[in-house]
Amino acid sequence: MNLKTESTGDLVICHLSGRLDTIVSLEIEPEIDKITDKEKKMEFDFSEVDYISSTLLRICLKKYKELGEGNFWIKSPKPDIKKVFKIAGLEKLIRE
Repeated sequence: MNLKTESTGDLVICHLSGRLDTIVSLEIEPEIDKITDKEKKMEFDFSEVDYISSTLLRICLKKYKELGEGNFWIKSPKPDIKKVFKIAGLEKLIRE
C-alpha cells in the first residue's frame, strides 16, 4: 500500500510512497478522508514519493482548505516533487 498513517497527539502523519498516479491517488483518497479530523493537524510525508499526479495535488489542496493554514503541510518532498508543487503555485504547503 502507498499509505501508512500514524497519530501522535494532535498530529496525523500520512506516510506516502511510490508513484502516486491518478489511479493510486483515487484509491487512497477515501482512506485519507476517513482519518481527517478537523481537530487535528495533518502532515503528508513525501520522503518516499517518486511521482505525483494532478489528482494528488488536488487532494493536498483539498486537505489544506479543510484543515486551514498551519494545520496541513507536506514534508520532505524530493526535488522533482518540490518542483511540481512550485510550478502549481502550491509551494506554501511544503514545510522543511
